[in-house]
Amino acid sequence: MKSNPVLLIAAALAVSLSSCAREEAAAPAEGAEPAIAAHPVEVVSKSPEERMASGKKLYNAHCAACHQANGQGLTGAFPPLAQSTYLADGPGAAISAILNGLSGPISVNGTEYNAVMPNLSYLNDDEVAEIVAFVMNSWGNPGGEVSPAEVAAARGD
Repeated sequence: MKSNPVLLIAAALAVSLSSCAREEAAAPAEGAEPAIAAHPVEVVSKSPEERMASGKKLYNAHCAACHQANGQGLTGAFPPLAQSTYLADGPGAAISAILNGLSGPISVNGTEYNAVMPNLSYLNDDEVAEIVAFVMNSWGNPGGEVSPAEVAAARGD
């Protein structure tokens, strides 16, 4: 079957014009407030159980190599997150360590540590919030919820 170039051009023009018409129809009327796009985190909200499951998966992928799957860490090398005095004052220290990394001496549960933790700032706010919420609610830690907005504030966004 032979293609007719006039029909191909006409079809392309029709598609193009219909796309323009849809764009104009979607534009707000003059003087009207433009619609504000919702942030993806606001559109898809997860249940607490889903956030904990996601936090555990992210923890295992990004944190467990050093802090171990059970949160016990490696004595003398990497501090424990289980029943951790480092987390006793809330999630702020954990959020900061994830976003900024950590180096220099710290004391956790009475043991001195002086290793380097690289920053994981490539994780988005929701991922950091889920990891910290998982850790805060696991292994005998004080519990609590962490929002992506708290992480964004700590990040300086």
